[in-house]
Amino acid sequence: MNDAVLQAVEKMKSSRDAVGFADALNSYILSRLGLPFDTKEKNIYYLVLYSVRIKMPSEDIKTLESRLATVDCHQTSYIVSKKTLLMMEIEQTLGVSIPAEKAADADDVDSYSALLWEAIGNETK
Repeated sequence: MNDAVLQAVEKMKSSRDAVGFADALNSYILSRLGLPFDTKEKNIYYLVLYSVRIKMPSEDIKTLESRLATVDCHQTSYIVSKKTLLMMEIEQTLGVSIPAEKAADADDVDSYSALLWEAIGNETK
């Protein structure tokens, strides 16, 4: 992991409030996906899509999304698989487990952050 990712992990683990934790989680996700820190998007699916687009800049975003929407033998698209793996990595890093049903409903960084914050034994404030 690069320095920015490691710093974000430390900030998440040492956060004393939900807002600081959410900011650190956002930094972690942006770092892991290779996105600029000033990225305003909060939807995790679109963040993953944008990270792929960086590697394929000649592709129009709609064309890229439709190309990546094809499903594998598990009926899952590349973007959904990458999003799921990212979320599993975060949970493993924090030593928590979020039920798949709950995690599937967490579309954006803030809702996922609230689930993680609660899972590590904190109350959302």
